[in-house]
Amino acid sequence: MSKRSKVRFAFTIQHGENRGLTSGSLRVWTSKEDTYMTSVALNGTWKVSLHGEVAWRIAVTAEHLRSENPVWPVTEDRAPWKFAPTEFVDGRRLAFVVAASRGALIPGPLDANDTHIAVEDRWDQITMAQIWMTEPDVDLPDGIRLIGGPLPLASGRSVWVTADVQEVPGERESMVASGIMAQPLMPDTHDVSAPGILLRGVHVA
Repeated sequence: MSKRSKVRFAFTIQHGENRGLTSGSLRVWTSKEDTYMTSVALNGTWKVSLHGEVAWRIAVTAEHLRSENPVWPVTEDRAPWKFAPTEFVDGRRLAFVVAASRGALIPGPLDANDTHIAVEDRWDQITMAQIWMTEPDVDLPDGIRLIGGPLPLASGRSVWVTADVQEVPGERESMVASGIMAQPLMPDTHDVSAPGILLRGVHVA
């Protein structure tokens, strides 16, 4: 995989007493006409696959299902979350969003090769990494916060990763989470304009 066809990033608090709390490393890459996203911590178990215009989904990887102890029954559909490709508007479309709540950030190693998307140490914001696709010769709008890209697709389209913040109601949690879960969000079942996942903290007594 060439450097040009991959974006590495993490959500990380960069200042204050909780500096260094992080989501861990995530990756976006392209191959031919396909776009993929996964978390390094998942160790090849799950990934987001945006296959051209025909099959967009969150699925257990085929490689993992061939392992000795798969996390998903081999007799079940390995892609339990499927969604339609989003529409292009003025040559651009928001394809997928990874959103991180403040409560999802935990202690962990920081990869110096990642772009660390700054998360403020406050509970009334969601920080987002947005995966965009653009038609040939179309750029992203001015003023957008670019994290990485363009990554090439075989059609001449490009894939970009940007960052943004959204205000939300929130209350401070009393404990740092012991783990992170990913909640799939779909336009047909949630109030979102593009499919995505919300990273949330898990507390285990």
